Amino acid sequence: SPLTTTSPASEFFGINQSIRYGTSTSILSSTAGIVDTGTTLTLISTDALTRYTRATGAVQDNATGLLRLTTAQFANLQSLFFTINGVNFELTPNAQIWPRALNTAIGGNANSVYLIVNSIGTPTGEGLDFINGMTFLERFYSVFDTANKRVGFATTPFTTSTAN
Repeated sequence: SPLTTTSPASEFFGINQSIRYGTSTSILSSTAGIVDTGTTLTLISTDALTRYTRATGAVQDNATGLLRLTTAQFANLQSLFFTINGVNFELTPNAQIWPRALNTAIGGNANSVYLIVNSIGTPTGEGLDFINGMTFLERFYSVFDTANKRVGFATTPFTTSTAN
């Protein structure tokens, strides 16, 4: 994907993408954001997070600051599709949850299901409407091609892994 020209995302490894939940629920229209290995979560604009929360039925967990699902809601969780340069990259339901073995390390309940999607803190249209952090990048092979001003992604055996 070519780097975006939209500021401030253009100051980093910024790209344009849209996000869809399941087959038809738009979470984020095509907009600029960044790919960042230094950010743990996948962050989206506040209005996009509202749409994601509504679609998943998640609730805010005060202890962790993350969204939380019941096990029944997790069983019905649909994939998130990130459309980057015309290609869909799927975050499966399992890829959208915090590693359960680490729940207590973040102050959570060992038996809860926490989501790795959270708010960037500003509404869509600020020029930095998402951050695809490590929770996104650990599911795809990624290449930061500075010389050619682009970022590349490819699937790996971990893209659809159910290990969590």
